[in-house]
Amino acid sequence: MVIVTSDSSCDLSKEQREQFNIPTLPLYVSLGGVEHRDGVDVTPQDIFEFFKANKKCPKTSAISREDYKEFFEKILKDNPGCEIVHIGLSSGLSTSYNNSLEVSKEFGGRVAVVDGKNLSTGTGLLVLYAAELAKKGLPQDEIVKKVEKRVPYVQASFIIQEIEYLYRGGRCSAMAMFGANLLRIKPRIQVIDGIMKNNGKPRGKIVPVLKGYVDDVLKEYNNPDKRRCFITHSSIEPEIAEEIKKYVEGKHIFGEVCVTCASSVITSHCGKGTLGILYINDGGTDDEI
Repeated sequence: MVIVTSDSSCDLSKEQREQFNIPTLPLYVSLGGVEHRDGVDVTPQDIFEFFKANKKCPKTSAISREDYKEFFEKILKDNPGCEIVHIGLSSGLSTSYNNSLEVSKEFGGRVAVVDGKNLSTGTGLLVLYAAELAKKGLPQDEIVKKVEKRVPYVQASFIIQEIEYLYRGGRCSAMAMFGANLLRIKPRIQVIDGIMKNNGKPRGKIVPVLKGYVDDVLKEYNNPDKRRCFITHSSIEPEIAEEIKKYVEGKHIFGEVCVTCASSVITSHCGKGTLGILYINDGGTDDEI
C-alpha cells in the first residue's frame, strides 16, 4: 500500500483530502513574532486582520526536518508495510522540499519525495493524480515516475487583485503599486520552472479581467487534461468565484471544475481576492482512474 502525502500549501479541500486519504503537514505563518500552523491555528481571515492592523505581510516558514521525521514515522507506524510518496511545495519556493528529501533518506526507501515544482492546487493536481494511482494499487516507484512525467505540464497562474500585498512583501516598488492602482492593473503571475514570474498586466474591473484571463490561459495552454481543473482563490467574493466557475464550465472542456480556497501561507503572499485557473496541460493520460 502507498500513502500519498503533501503539505498545507497544496490547497486541496478537506473533502478531497479525506476522500483520497491524503495526510498533510502544515507550514508555518508568523503573526507578530508568534508562530502558527497553517490550517490548524491560523486562517486566511487572521492574515487579513494582521495585514490591516500592521500594514505588513506575515512571515512564512518551511517545515522543519524534525516535523517531517515525526510525520513520516507516525504514518509508517500506523500503517505497517506501507510506503509514502510525498509531494509538497516547489523546491524553488521553499526549503521544505530539501528538508523532506533529506529526512526521506532515513527510511530505507519507504519514503519517496517528488518535487512538484509548483504551489497551491498546481501541487494539488499532482497529489490527486498520485493518490488515484495509489488507490489502483500501483507501486511506489511507478507512481513517482508517472507523477514526475507530468510535473512540467502543470499550468498554474493567478490574477492578483491586492497590489499592496506585493508592495508590502517587497515584490514591487511604491511607484509600481501607485501606477497599478491608478491604471487598475491586476498582475498575472505564472509558475514557471518552479518559481513565480510576472506574466502579464491586464487591467480593468476584476470580473472582466478574470474572464479575459481564463480565455487567454485556455488559448495558450490548449492541451488540457479534461478530467478536472481547479479554480483556487484567496477569499474572493463568493459571487465572483461562482461566476468564474460557471464561465469555465460553460466552455465544456473539463469534466470537473473544483473550487478551493487558498491556505494561509499562500494568502500571506498574494493577498485577498487572488484567483487562478489550474490544470495539467498534457492532454491527459491513459491511466484508468
